[in-house]
Amino acid sequence: MSAKKKPHEPEKKPGPQETEGLPPPAGDQAAGAADADPLAAKTRECEELLERLKRTTADFLNYQKRSERRMEEVRQFAVRDLLLDLLPVLDNFERALAHAGTHPDFQSLLGGIRLVHDQFVAAIQKHGVEKIEAQGRPFDPEHHEAVAHLPSDEHPEGHVADVMQAGYRLHDQTLRPSRVTVSKGRPGEAEPQPEDGAAGEEAADENQRGPDERAEDGGATSADL
Repeated sequence: MSAKKKPHEPEKKPGPQETEGLPPPAGDQAAGAADADPLAAKTRECEELLERLKRTTADFLNYQKRSERRMEEVRQFAVRDLLLDLLPVLDNFERALAHAGTHPDFQSLLGGIRLVHDQFVAAIQKHGVEKIEAQGRPFDPEHHEAVAHLPSDEHPEGHVADVMQAGYRLHDQTLRPSRVTVSKGRPGEAEPQPEDGAAGEEAADENQRGPDERAEDGGATSADL
């Protein structure tokens, strides 16, 4: 006969008395050591924070270097698109000069110069540059620079009478102000006269002056007559 199988018996857990002589687990040992030495735990925490700070500082320095290189590239190539648009204008100038040397036709040369001028204006307008309209407009110190004040029959006082050098704006900012002459009004206009009260005060002061004082100023006195 075969031997009878013994029924499965549950695993017995060691009781408190059986574990008295055994060493505690490793995790319990570390926790116990940390609890036993708080200074060591704080030291490890400081070391971890210091290492994290070093990594963050290194990442920031690398980012700063990349940003500086990128800004330098932007500065060097910021006008690249504008120059690409202006190079055809230079090509047409050179063609006009070459044509003027072989075909001395004034009208043809004038037409070529006008064509180049229009092409140049279109190129700078493409990049947000616009001419400041100043002729006949009220003087605006934000967009105009006065180089002279002259009388004018055509323009009222305080208005731009003539543009000496055109000004330009880039988008909403003044790139270069217009240099203009400002009208002083019609020539020969009477200067503002002093009020009657001021004239009366001057006459009274003249009467209060003695004959000697008036003689020193070159005025005739009754004694000289």
